[in-house]
Amino acid sequence: MDFGYKTYEEITRVNKLINITDDLTPPSFSKGKKYIFIGCGSSYNAGLIFSEILKKQGIFAKAVSSGEVLLENNADEIARKFDVAFFLSRTGTTTETLKVAEMLKGRIESIGITCEKDSSLSALCGVNYELDFAHEESVVMTSSFSAILRLLLNGIERYQISPNEYLQTYDSLLKEELLKERSHFVFLGCQERYYVAKESALKVEEMSLDHTEFYETLEYRHGPIALLSPHTHVVIFSKYREPHKLETDLANDIANRGGSVHILNAMTDRPEFEVQFLTLYSQLLGYKRAIIKGLNPDKPKGLSKSVILDN
Repeated sequence: MDFGYKTYEEITRVNKLINITDDLTPPSFSKGKKYIFIGCGSSYNAGLIFSEILKKQGIFAKAVSSGEVLLENNADEIARKFDVAFFLSRTGTTTETLKVAEMLKGRIESIGITCEKDSSLSALCGVNYELDFAHEESVVMTSSFSAILRLLLNGIERYQISPNEYLQTYDSLLKEELLKERSHFVFLGCQERYYVAKESALKVEEMSLDHTEFYETLEYRHGPIALLSPHTHVVIFSKYREPHKLETDLANDIANRGGSVHILNAMTDRPEFEVQFLTLYSQLLGYKRAIIKGLNPDKPKGLSKSVILDN
């Protein structure tokens, strides 16, 4: 479903970005240090996903939104408690992230990750990864999200996994009938996949302006399922090669209530490394829904590539 929009090109070029990212020397992570990931929007979600994976490696890690740091005015606490701060911003111009980087400059080891050369954020960080090859013209962050996660994951292990099977599988699942009949999308997952669900809901909401939600998988029954209707489509991000019985039971409940559901099972024996490609599902879904609704996925209503605020 390519109608000449940059968004589709930027989603489907992900394999090219991964190959270039693999040529970079990734950041290293040590159990003797404490790491914090700071960003806004999708960049914040990338930090949430990766910090969960670091915790599984026995490494102290946390992610926080730039806005929370500003609201809580807790830069002093961060400087005391953490050894390394990663500042994530696709454009390197997000006002809230820049303000936090300024507050912490010289007080903590700072590493910037952007998709632009010589950005304002890079000027504030001691070490920078400028993935300018992942620059995106469209407003919504797509394959650059995968490139950033790949860079970080390579710092744990260079586990060889390609996006092609994920793109093909997700594209085949997103049939026209589903895209036309469903307008309410719910994403479910646990641990790092919970934050994949969070990012997935954001992608669809941004591109197609549809109603989206995200929850821990089995928490969906505890209240949110009340909103399920024949217009609802639910996506379960499973870490298992075959669906867990509890996931299958939930899927059956959803179908019996008139909704549709996809369980996206792990395709490898290292499911934590798959997080870099799981959001391709929602990127394709948001793009295709936008086309069906007659929207421009490159320039969603009311959004810009970077949130730049007046002082």
